[in-house]
Amino acid sequence: MAFSFLFISLSFFSCADNEADVVQASGTMIFDFKDNESLPDVRLAVFLQVTNDVQRTESFTISHEKSGYFWNVSNPGIFTGMNKKYAFSLNLTAPEGSEIPKGTYRVKYFDAAGKDDEISFSVNYDEKLLKSNAQNFRDTLTNSNENLALYDDSGELLFMGKAKNTWKSNDAILKDYRVAKTKRLCYVTPGNAVICMMPEEKLQTEN
Repeated sequence: MAFSFLFISLSFFSCADNEADVVQASGTMIFDFKDNESLPDVRLAVFLQVTNDVQRTESFTISHEKSGYFWNVSNPGIFTGMNKKYAFSLNLTAPEGSEIPKGTYRVKYFDAAGKDDEISFSVNYDEKLLKSNAQNFRDTLTNSNENLALYDDSGELLFMGKAKNTWKSNDAILKDYRVAKTKRLCYVTPGNAVICMMPEEKLQTEN
């Protein structure tokens, strides 16, 4: 019992002494085309790479000084992989009738111990994309790479990346991902600055 108490105490102080440290922040503009004719739904995704214990992330705020826009992310997503740790939000939107402004954004990050860190990132995109549709957006979005996203029937992402050379048909995709139900083409610019999501396509029909 004493050993357990000591272990918990040391763990607590170890976490508490771990300074909040955001080493990189990035913003990705997402243009989501629901069909071929409509204008896209637009949102901003923000990723914060941290060196501290990401599981102890409490929240972070994002502000754009010129416009006065401010977001408070009280329950951020958490991701760890390839020896890196991220806190993120995928669905930041502007007030109805407004656009997500370009320029510099300021982030303030808070951990569960009340410690914080600040960092900034920039957002830039061609405003013509706001008036584009899934059929003509390529006239504006240049120097992008085509990726494929696969989803199951609950909308859970199964795969995201460059399509295999063997995936010449839906049947070929389903050989590798039997539970996949839909797919979406995604066009991504260098550095993930902009992502254009094409309309959903069915891979198979219900029996």
